[in-house]
Amino acid sequence: MLIKEWMSGSVITIDYNDSLSDAVKLFQTRVISMLPVLKKGKIAGIITDGDIKKAMPSDATSLDRFEIPSLLDSVEIGSVMSKPVVTIRADHTVDEAAGIMLQKGISGMPVLDNNGNIEGILTKSDIFRCFVSFTGVSNKGQIFAFKLKDRPGVIKTLTDIIRKNNGRLCSIMTSYDDIEEGYRKVFFHAFDIDPSSFDYLVEKFHEAGELYYVADLSRGFRKIF
Repeated sequence: MLIKEWMSGSVITIDYNDSLSDAVKLFQTRVISMLPVLKKGKIAGIITDGDIKKAMPSDATSLDRFEIPSLLDSVEIGSVMSKPVVTIRADHTVDEAAGIMLQKGISGMPVLDNNGNIEGILTKSDIFRCFVSFTGVSNKGQIFAFKLKDRPGVIKTLTDIIRKNNGRLCSIMTSYDDIEEGYRKVFFHAFDIDPSSFDYLVEKFHEAGELYYVADLSRGFRKIF
């Protein structure tokens, strides 16, 4: 899940000396959530829709509608942009980027090459696309969520059960968050399990570990234990 495979390569940027009015026009005419700000070709800041709203005159302003455009033209991007910019390299992974974005409370990051030039941008929408692709949930397969003892071979036991019932695995995700020591959460996304075998499979899974929930998206079935 390298960033270079999921980032948007065509980046719309704005110059440090451009006006707030220029930024407003770009947000109105392009499908973007942020604008990297360049100064002499290098990243200098970032401007988001939130930055623009903070810089706009409030509803209580005494300015009339003819004066506001002139005011926006007089405000340089460099004075309202957010800085310093959190950036990342294209050879990092999407999950690394997601962790940084969550920690920093940001919705995206410019992607820089080894020379500090911008070569893409990664937003939370790109991360959602990556997540959906790798879980396989868009293909409407089957989902099994477990609490399992953290011991060698426990995942193989479950994958063997799926394989013996002619199922195909799309993804396996595990987590040690919010669970007692010695256990882990495991989430399987599978395909091609016949509905007539589903209940038998769930029964076998109950014998192997503690099920949180199961879902067969192909027929809209869900059960929480």
